[in-house]
Amino acid sequence: MIGSNIRWTMLRLLILLISTVIVSVYFFPDGEARYRRILVDGKSMNPTFVNGQTLWIHTLEYENEPPVRGDIVVLGENWESKPFYLKRIIGLPGERISIRRGEMAINGDVYDQFGVGRIRARLVPLKLEEDEYFVLGDNRPISSGGVVEVDKILGKIL
Repeated sequence: MIGSNIRWTMLRLLILLISTVIVSVYFFPDGEARYRRILVDGKSMNPTFVNGQTLWIHTLEYENEPPVRGDIVVLGENWESKPFYLKRIIGLPGERISIRRGEMAINGDVYDQFGVGRIRARLVPLKLEEDEYFVLGDNRPISSGGVVEVDKILGKIL
């Protein structure tokens, strides 16, 4: 790093400092990690993700844009407390969700995307509030799901 020419040495140090600042600002804005790793634990997202698979999460994905149907998200209280849950966004704020005879309906229309198998649970029609989403795993016969508030969504799977 240190050479016989002091100008080149100072230029190298300046480039190293600038690179360090750029990486720090991009990956750790406000001191929080932008990306995190999570290990899949369970079978509720089969066949999309399997038990033991490592995934990357973008923790700031929803800072400016709300989640959309089909996003796979990590749910939890915060990053310091476990457990975390891996689910897919199915219902959006303001929509009516119901499950009857193994089929899910959104605003009265049957919704069968992303999931595999019939849902064993039953859900009377409910309307999601402005800060609520309905989530469910892709392995429908064994997955549990439900209504979550937007502040419980910690990030989006990349």
